[in-house]
Amino acid sequence: MADKRWDELRRLLQGMTANYTGRIEYGNLRLEVYDGGADSELGGRIAVAYETPGGSTNQFGVGFEHGVFGVLDASAETELRFEQPQEVAEHLHELVRGIPEARRQRLQEDIDQMLREGYSRAEVLDDLNRLLRMGTEFRGGSLTVEELTTACRYLAARTEAEGD
Repeated sequence: MADKRWDELRRLLQGMTANYTGRIEYGNLRLEVYDGGADSELGGRIAVAYETPGGSTNQFGVGFEHGVFGVLDASAETELRFEQPQEVAEHLHELVRGIPEARRQRLQEDIDQMLREGYSRAEVLDDLNRLLRMGTEFRGGSLTVEELTTACRYLAARTEAEGD
C-alpha cells in the first residue's frame, strides 16, 4: 500500500504487541496483516488475534480504506474512525491490555455454564486441568497456572455457595 500512515501503523502495532505476542495469558496474541495489494482501493486490514480458554479465536480488527482507519470499540458495536496511526495503536493497546480479564471472565462463564448443565465439581476440575495441558498443542486456548488457580478458587466459591 502506498500510504505512509499504513506502514507506520504496522510498525507501531508490531512494537506495541511485542511484549504480548505468543503469551498464553494474552491468548497467544499475534498480528495478521492483509495489505490489499498494490491497489490502494482494496484497502488493508490488520487483525490482532487471540484465543480464550478452550480455543475460541477472537480479534480486534483495523481496516484502512480511503485514508481512514476503522476500528471497533471495546463493545464491538460501534466503529471508531481515526486518521492518525498513533490513535489506532493507543486504542488497540488498551484493548490488548484487557485480554487477561476477558479470558478470566470467559473462563468463569464456562464454569457457570458447566455447573448449570449439572457437571460435578470434579468434572469441572478435570476440564480445567485439560485446558492447562493444552499448552503443548493449542497454546492460546490453554491456561496459565495463575489462570487455573483463579478458576479453581472461583469454582470452589461457587460450589460452596450452592452446597455441592
